[in-house]
Amino acid sequence: MARKNNRKNKGRGNAGKKKSPAPPTDPKNPPVCKFFLEGKCRFGEECKFSHVLPDAPSTCVPVPAAAAAEVTPPPQAAEDRPVEKQDIATTASVEATETEVEVVEEAKQVEDARRVEVARGVEVAKRVEEAKTSARAKSAAAAEEEKKETTPVKQPSPTKQQSKGPIKSVVSSLKSIISPERNPLPPALESSLSLFTPSQQDLAKKLCELPGSTNQSHLFENWSDGSEFDEKKKEFLSKLESVDQSYPDGGLLGYLENAVGLLEKSRRGENPLGGWEPSVPKGEAFEVGTDAFLSTEKLGLEEVGKCGFVLVAGGLGERLGYGDIKIGLPTERGGIINGLLYVSNNFLLLLLCKRLGERLGYGDIKIGLPTELATETSYIQFYIETILAFQSRYALGKKLPLCIMTSGDTNDKTVALLSKNNYFGMDEDQITIVVQGKGVPALNDNDAHIALTPDDPYDIQMKPHGHGDIHALLHSHGVAKSWLEKGMKWTVFFQDTNGLAFHTLALSLGVSSKLGLVMNSITCPRKAKQAIGAITKLTKGDQERTINVEYNQLDPLLRATGHDDGDVNDDTGFSPFPGNINQLLFNLDSYVQVLERTKGVMPEFVNPKYKDAEKSIFKKPTRLECMMQDFPTVLEGAETRKVGFTSLASELCFSPVKNATADGVALQAKGTQPGVAASGEADQSSAVCQLLRSIGCNVQEGGKVTFSGIEIGSGPDCVLKPSFAACANEFKKKFPNPSAVEISGRSSLVLSGDGLVIESLNLDGALVVECEEGASGVIRDLSVSNKGWVKVADEASEDEVIRMRGYHMSKLETEKIVFKQGGSIEGNYPTEIQVGDLSKPAPEEESKGDTLCACACAIM
Repeated sequence: MARKNNRKNKGRGNAGKKKSPAPPTDPKNPPVCKFFLEGKCRFGEECKFSHVLPDAPSTCVPVPAAAAAEVTPPPQAAEDRPVEKQDIATTASVEATETEVEVVEEAKQVEDARRVEVARGVEVAKRVEEAKTSARAKSAAAAEEEKKETTPVKQPSPTKQQSKGPIKSVVSSLKSIISPERNPLPPALESSLSLFTPSQQDLAKKLCELPGSTNQSHLFENWSDGSEFDEKKKEFLSKLESVDQSYPDGGLLGYLENAVGLLEKSRRGENPLGGWEPSVPKGEAFEVGTDAFLSTEKLGLEEVGKCGFVLVAGGLGERLGYGDIKIGLPTERGGIINGLLYVSNNFLLLLLCKRLGERLGYGDIKIGLPTELATETSYIQFYIETILAFQSRYALGKKLPLCIMTSGDTNDKTVALLSKNNYFGMDEDQITIVVQGKGVPALNDNDAHIALTPDDPYDIQMKPHGHGDIHALLHSHGVAKSWLEKGMKWTVFFQDTNGLAFHTLALSLGVSSKLGLVMNSITCPRKAKQAIGAITKLTKGDQERTINVEYNQLDPLLRATGHDDGDVNDDTGFSPFPGNINQLLFNLDSYVQVLERTKGVMPEFVNPKYKDAEKSIFKKPTRLECMMQDFPTVLEGAETRKVGFTSLASELCFSPVKNATADGVALQAKGTQPGVAASGEADQSSAVCQLLRSIGCNVQEGGKVTFSGIEIGSGPDCVLKPSFAACANEFKKKFPNPSAVEISGRSSLVLSGDGLVIESLNLDGALVVECEEGASGVIRDLSVSNKGWVKVADEASEDEVIRMRGYHMSKLETEKIVFKQGGSIEGNYPTEIQVGDLSKPAPEEESKGDTLCACACAIM
């Protein structure tokens, strides 16, 4: 959807007010399509321009026999001329005059030009041939009739119009089509051409030569003739050339051609889903903690060390009220960590740091936002720590790569954030950065006139083209192919500020392995008609595709195809069509094959907002967009049947931070997830608590509190760092006796370190336990009761991370225990009870017959 732009067009600089584009031509008599003449038009009968060549002019004066003889070709050697020309020549009885020679020579020149044009337009060649055949027949008939006359009749001297003859008349008509008179360039552009490179000059001329109402001369009509704006003119052409070079489907002219076709379909109200039959796609839905959940996740853990990740990181966080990149936001509060970047060998994490966080009210990159206030870990740090945890436990010594897609706004900030924080523990060579283009031109109307920036005739409005560009970037930079060659098997795409993204990683890998999927969409249950896209299987004849269908399209599509009730809930209380959350898993081998075939170019769509019922005026400029989840639309053959989904409750897999607080308040009032910093942090802790309850821990729920109009749970705040555990199966190992773990609703718990195990704990307050790398530690029979940590309202804080939440964390009292590498312990915890008896399994392990103790040591 296009962003709002409420600035009014107040003028066009020194050159005066902008002239309106030429009004559209008569729809009953449209101009001939230039792309059709060149054999390049892809819209066929749907094109808004004519695909019919005009007949020869019908106003020619009838040509008498003698004049008809004028068009007879001059004599040639017998071996050099076709039979039909020879026959015509032998039947003619009138010598060619000087005028005749001129006509024939011109026809010959046009015929030579025609041969060049044949390669660009079959229809043009056909029309020329028909004209020549007709003229030859007329000439032969006239000559034959003259031959039969006993006394020649003296003809009057032909008029200028008559002297053209039938061939010359047709040729003249065809020349106007094949090589139409070019519109004169706007004077200021004409006088400025010397400022530009040859390629820029050519591009500007082509824009001004586009046919009919699609002509883009308006871009240059308000330029000044003086030299005071020469630098701005150069920048203007550089921007146009950048779009021309970066748009993968035909450059800038291809973009405009695609736009005209899509805008016409939108104006006519064409349904892109017309003729497709919807049905429920294949996939699996899970409830956390069930045997099916745990067994499928366990299967997926065998694949985790062969994955790559694609992080779709939006950008700056101004809309959140945050002035940096969003991935630098802390997931929970402590200190703001700035940002990250990644590359690796077996895991591909692609982080799309595409946009800043202005919508959040945060002016920097969103991946720098903190996920929570307990540890102040940023999103990018959290993602990297999770990947490194999987790498250390499942990658068998290999590195797991990360790719980040940045934009011009976020690239420098992202690189600086990573460098400043030493890549958050990753090796620098594990990280690949690809930069998305500057976007695509905004369009003012159905004729795809490029929109100029208000009050500046030397700049054009640009809008994001969409995250679908990531596929083309992965292909053009050779990223996906190189990772495949290094032994990676899977590629995971996820959002920039969704702290719950990794809870479904192993689970979805298990589903893809079982079902042999090329593409797996991570989804959540959705209520019928809920305002969230639905993963839907569509069939049309022998065609099949499983794609995201927008909620406002699904219900009418179902009703139109015989499902009278439309989108309704089934026995589970939810729609059978799961909700899309734009988290994707690809089989990398198949993915690379598709990229090689398609170059990663995704289908586009347009979504103009009309001001009038006739759909001729836009409320604001629009643009073409593409989305990464539309990848199934480019699959072919058997590939199309290998697309499915993995579904898990949204509170465990999806809580994006993308909205300003005021917008979140309005959404929450409508019963919709607010998507703000406060709700993101609360949901992250809540998901951990649910996973702990699912394995048998006794975790109480806190009450409800409201900050800045957003209602959230007060606690408990549980932060289990990825180095400690990253999924339910790992939680089970870390809490071998879960019934002995009690956590009150007001508590705060932070656990980190691979060597840490919690056997028994009673917590009513705040506890932080760290286990250094290479160390081990067991918490047993520990009881903690203190004042703990409290959220305190703070809506006017100077710290934007605090202000966007509406509270700060007051750490009144904390118990902290650190297990050191040498075996020593910091904190109030006796050394003699921290190590358990490892010669026998814990009671729960013994009852299940496991061969590993709580610390994963083999029992011999």
